[in-house]
Amino acid sequence: MLCSNVLERKIKCEAEPSSIARTQRQLGGILDDLGRYDSASKCYRGALEVQVRSLGSNHIDVASTKDSLGVTLWRQGKFDEALKLYDEALVVRESVLGSEHVLVAKTIVNRANVYFRQGQFMRALADYSRALEIEKRTLGEEHVLVAKTKNNMGEALRVEGKYEEALQLYQESLVVLSKVLGNSHVLVANTKNNIAGIFLKQDKCDEALQYYMESLDTKLKVLGPGHADVANTIENIGVIFAQQGRHDHALEKFNEALSIRSIALGPDHLDVSSTQYKMALVYEEKHEYKTALPLCEQV
Repeated sequence: MLCSNVLERKIKCEAEPSSIARTQRQLGGILDDLGRYDSASKCYRGALEVQVRSLGSNHIDVASTKDSLGVTLWRQGKFDEALKLYDEALVVRESVLGSEHVLVAKTIVNRANVYFRQGQFMRALADYSRALEIEKRTLGEEHVLVAKTKNNMGEALRVEGKYEEALQLYQESLVVLSKVLGNSHVLVANTKNNIAGIFLKQDKCDEALQYYMESLDTKLKVLGPGHADVANTIENIGVIFAQQGRHDHALEKFNEALSIRSIALGPDHLDVSSTQYKMALVYEEKHEYKTALPLCEQV
């Protein structure tokens, strides 16, 4: 509705196709940021139709809109359609800008994100690696985009069980992000969360707990206590306490995470069930089966 209403007013004021498409793209970006992905994709598709008609399918602006639409579709889980758009955008961007341009790297990273979500981790790693080399050559080692790509690449290595390689990339990313953005930025907190996850996989609970606590402190300040991402870190802290046999501390954290998730995500969300299941396991460890059973039944 927002897209069509604003666009109608724009058309009445000026019928220049490039201006109409630009307005649709801007609205698409706003709606995507708000999480209104269906409306965002409609705006992007409208912009794309105007651009292709007025500029031709090989114009750089068409590639940019396809890239943005691909991100929205990726968020919606429409991976095949997103991949098609990224491939088309990449062909145009490489042709117009050259293979070493940072926007080429951006599309490659976006495509890698789709591969990652599809479980195609080797393809994701190949794209992340290619994009990283372009970004380092064009932007330098101490750029935020370089750090973010290292983080993404670290995630792909983590799920492949290559913990030391992932940890090295996370730590390199953390150095750059802390220097450029400051220690109180959410990207710094997320990177610390990733590092903690590796330490947890390696059974280094004390190191993991330290990084989770630092991450949580930042997220509480930046995102607020009711944010779902805050609940994620609180639950991770609970997992450490559970592994250490500190059952009451674990249950306290799981309850905190459950309260936040139930409000932020809704009581039927999968993450709510995940927290309830973890709580049930702790109660089972405590031999409190009557308390554990109802939680299991809710999962």
